[in-house]
Amino acid sequence: MSPGYLPFAGALELPVFFCDNCGFWQRHFAEPPSCPLCLDARHVVPQKGWSFRSQQEAEQLFPCHWDEPEEGIWRFRNEPVNGIGSHSYLIQTKVGNMIFESCAVYSRAALDHIHSLGGVQVLSASHPHSYGALWQIQDRFDPELALHPGDLAWSTAFCVTWPFDDFLEPLPGLELHWTGGHFDGHAVLFDRTRKILFCGDALKFELAADNPRHARTISTHKAFVRGVPMTPNELRRYRDVFAPLDFRQTWTPFEQVTNAGRREALALIDGMLSTRPHAAPVPLVDLL
Repeated sequence: MSPGYLPFAGALELPVFFCDNCGFWQRHFAEPPSCPLCLDARHVVPQKGWSFRSQQEAEQLFPCHWDEPEEGIWRFRNEPVNGIGSHSYLIQTKVGNMIFESCAVYSRAALDHIHSLGGVQVLSASHPHSYGALWQIQDRFDPELALHPGDLAWSTAFCVTWPFDDFLEPLPGLELHWTGGHFDGHAVLFDRTRKILFCGDALKFELAADNPRHARTISTHKAFVRGVPMTPNELRRYRDVFAPLDFRQTWTPFEQVTNAGRREALALIDGMLSTRPHAAPVPLVDLL
């Protein structure tokens, strides 16, 4: 949906500002007085005050790198980076490309590489912590942008064109499922062909020292930084979503885990539902 169809398209022409503390982008007529994502209870405010970057500054300070960890899945990330620093995944299908999650900022070279892969037909993210520079992808490629309306309040740097309820299959074989929990609109993406669940912040892993694709522990949380657990009903919703999905790998916005899938996720949830929810990491060897 081109901004030309929007009654208030000028809102998307305002300057963009990157928060040095969390990496959230805002459109504002001048440097913002604060960052709404930092002020949310799931994050923390900067202890030395607010600091914002322009797009040009962010591109210069946070180089964008990309690779192909699995055939047909390209990962974009920034190193070094300030803020949350999530990874972005471009998933190729026979009928088009989808980006799920966003890195902090895309370089011109990264955007040109995406163009060489066929551009982007669908764009989405699990929740505001990994919105990153979604606006750059929308500005360059004008894809459909699918988000759950539970997180619409955080989407002011771009325009949602394809809101969905519990489920959406935006491209054949790619399924968006609403989970709620970590955020009201939190969603996951299941790649049926590759059996990968892009789980957002529904799950978190600590990696093994000798293998960057193997997890040592698994956890789930309402607020990772503050160590806030999920509620039982939130965990039951996660379980209802995960149970029918035959995923063998679990990719967060930071880790690409090959040794933990549906079995490990359900074991974690069932263990907490049988006692009391917590946010502590659980060793995989203790689950099964």
